[in-house]
Amino acid sequence: MNDQSDIQGKGVYAPDVIAFVKSANNYCKWLEEANDSSALEFIRKSISMLSNVYYRASLIEENEPVMEGGNEKFVTEKDWSSIFQKVLQLLDIHNDYLRIAETDEFDRSDLVPHKISEDLADIYQDLKDFTLQYRQGIEEVMNDALWEVMDNFENYWSEKLLNALSALNKLYIKKIDPQSELDPDDDDDTQGKQVPGYDNSFFTRLQDLNEEDI
Repeated sequence: MNDQSDIQGKGVYAPDVIAFVKSANNYCKWLEEANDSSALEFIRKSISMLSNVYYRASLIEENEPVMEGGNEKFVTEKDWSSIFQKVLQLLDIHNDYLRIAETDEFDRSDLVPHKISEDLADIYQDLKDFTLQYRQGIEEVMNDALWEVMDNFENYWSEKLLNALSALNKLYIKKIDPQSELDPDDDDDTQGKQVPGYDNSFFTRLQDLNEEDI
């Protein structure tokens, strides 16, 4: 059995991995406490958080899974919706942006409407599951959690992150304050808009993919 001094700085304990875990944990905690931020502060901080997560993820060396089957999932649809709603409430009408249609989408237009809140909630789901799996301290679980989150990074949410980052950057550069544009008389209309678009969410797609294994 390896001594603790032998495993420090290697594999799941490598400095780049530890730094990525910290950035993922900070991102999740920040979104969970988003209600304490102003819209302007949220936009500014989100750019910093997303940039750091992407940078830390880009430094991770490729690894391979060692266990059969996937790790336990912790994030529920309610958790996902909570993050979605927090971001939507902060950004209001500026939550929507246009992105380039993906090759597997049945859309004839080059640009399709999308939501920053959906992107951030999707990324949160994956990083929150990862940090909770990693926290268990079982090396096999930690290894496979790292492999899975990096696989999802490369195939799903790295592009989501960059799209959201670009949309948020435009708000930051233009110094747009969504909260200053809210009309108190429009509360009922605003509430009517706050319905998560689950059909296109990463949460739903992952559930659909996992149904084959159930």
